Amino acid sequence: MKILLKKNPYFKKIFFITVIIVFVFAIIPTDQISLHPYYDDKIKHFIAFFTLSFLLNRSSSTIEHRLRNMGALLLFGFFIEFVQYFVPNRQSSIEDVIADLIGIIFFQITYALLKFIQGLLQSRKVKSKSL
Repeated sequence: MKILLKKNPYFKKIFFITVIIVFVFAIIPTDQISLHPYYDDKIKHFIAFFTLSFLLNRSSSTIEHRLRNMGALLLFGFFIEFVQYFVPNRQSSIEDVIADLIGIIFFQITYALLKFIQGLLQSRKVKSKSL
């Protein structure tokens, strides 16, 4: 759990590499393998933006940066859909941006819960040491 909550300078590099990978996969037609015709793409968007949120949050985690990061990732989601509009064999949809937003928000909720649990565990350690 420490790696999820610890700031690391390598996360920024990994984040930018992941952005490039997500963008490349977003503009390459990938109709060959699909779990479900509609939900497969939404699941991919959710996972991609959950992961991007994690990496970007780990490279800068103040609340101001977290809000800025959420907005920047959402703009990236809109940008992907804009580019997909012009790519043959790709479709752009607002539902994909909604899946991106859900991935971003779900990460933030998960992170907040992990921080809350970490705080509870640390306060228990302090209480047990003082007894």
